[in-house]
Amino acid sequence: MANARFAVFLSLPLLGALALGGCYDPHKKYVLNPPSVADSEGEKAARNAAPFADELVRYLRGKPRDQGSEFILNVEFEYGGFAPRMDSLGDIEALLVIMRDYPDLRIAIEGHTDSAGQAEKNLKLSQWRANWVRSFLLERGIAGDRVQAEGFGDSRPIADNDTPEGRKQNRRLVVRILNFDQPPVSAER
Repeated sequence: MANARFAVFLSLPLLGALALGGCYDPHKKYVLNPPSVADSEGEKAARNAAPFADELVRYLRGKPRDQGSEFILNVEFEYGGFAPRMDSLGDIEALLVIMRDYPDLRIAIEGHTDSAGQAEKNLKLSQWRANWVRSFLLERGIAGDRVQAEGFGDSRPIADNDTPEGRKQNRRLVVRILNFDQPPVSAER
């Protein structure tokens, strides 16, 4: 009995430290109060790791871009598949967070394919991929009137379909900003 009380006595400081400081969670992606990293190596690494989210947020905060209001999602699909590979959802998850932070933001998701295969099938595939992203956002609480989805198939190439590199660039999902009038929601609510 004395040993059990001693074990409880020794574990109390550990439990208190965990309650006050929390546990380290290597899977935690977002924090409400991120540390200040202005112009640090950490900020540069974060920009390189997530260029989609970084560019989109900078644009929404007023930084103009040569590319305008369109942003390419870095998403990978199995050949002919409409659902993204689960290990490539980072940009879509970031888009979800941004949509939550900017509650009046409205977007269009545009699906594009390369010219391999039949044009009619490519058009359907591009629409299914855009619809998948829209459904992902809606299932997580984004209002349906804020997200449009449209497939363009191979009708709007951005690169040469005669090369493997060009075909890869043409297979893409684009987020087009329809409006961005409102400031972000403060995390300090």
